[in-house]
Amino acid sequence: MMKAAILMTVHNRREKTLACLKLCYEQIESLRSEYAFSVYLTDDASTDGTAEAVSREYPDVNIIKGNGSLYWNRGMCAAWNEAAKDAPDFYIWLNDDTLLRQGAFAALLENSSYLRHRAILVGTAVDNSGNYSYGGRTKSGKIIPPDPTIPVTCDIFNGNLVLVPESVYEKLGTMDPFYSHSFGDYDYGVRAEKAGIISAVAPGVLAECDRNPGVPKWRDASYPLKERFRALTGPKGRPPKEQFVYDTRLSNAVVAIIHYVSLLVKVLFPKKNKGVTFTATPSQPLF
Repeated sequence: MMKAAILMTVHNRREKTLACLKLCYEQIESLRSEYAFSVYLTDDASTDGTAEAVSREYPDVNIIKGNGSLYWNRGMCAAWNEAAKDAPDFYIWLNDDTLLRQGAFAALLENSSYLRHRAILVGTAVDNSGNYSYGGRTKSGKIIPPDPTIPVTCDIFNGNLVLVPESVYEKLGTMDPFYSHSFGDYDYGVRAEKAGIISAVAPGVLAECDRNPGVPKWRDASYPLKERFRALTGPKGRPPKEQFVYDTRLSNAVVAIIHYVSLLVKVLFPKKNKGVTFTATPSQPLF
């Protein structure tokens, strides 16, 4: 029987985490005769009782305790490193604000088999209006609509719902722990392409997940310049070293410098927050 490890990292979103796990375990139950699943969840020092609630309702979840400074990417690395000790055949990334649709895991696993377990499979999510919110993307960050029946290639991807076969892990390892919160998922797609590994969007819509509303703090004119700059350079913003490394890997150093200058301009000349949606590149749902 093949083994699959589900990787999550959470912080102070107890109800969302439990709702996500409920649907996750429904998927596991439907595939239990074919696959052995394990869940590895990094709780990055939640103070709302998330870890306790998960342990109580899902006692077989492997909880890795963070110190509050791991954030999304390094939390995922911690879960991944723990899961790798059991040598599973698949690793499935799952964000706790992502609600799986029926058959999501089955679709990822079936299409992985179709691609001979040598490709990364990305699940597409829609928001509550039915618009594509997260999934596979072009290098410029444009989301790629899924085909209803066959996988389609993508360049980079959001980490909300992703299947990584063991053959890919052998070549790429985990996400790069150099990154703190964002960048790790997009960077994994860049690294995969350079290693000759295909990233593909699985057929159909597999999950539901709303986008983060409003402009980010570092672009919000209602905050003073000092706070905007702190938000830009903080773990959940665009830390300069992380942004530079990602842009260099994606393009080159010249593009990386130009891009960061443009970010600074946006901090200096912010927009008024009118409730519009702004999708960062790369983006991760905030804790």
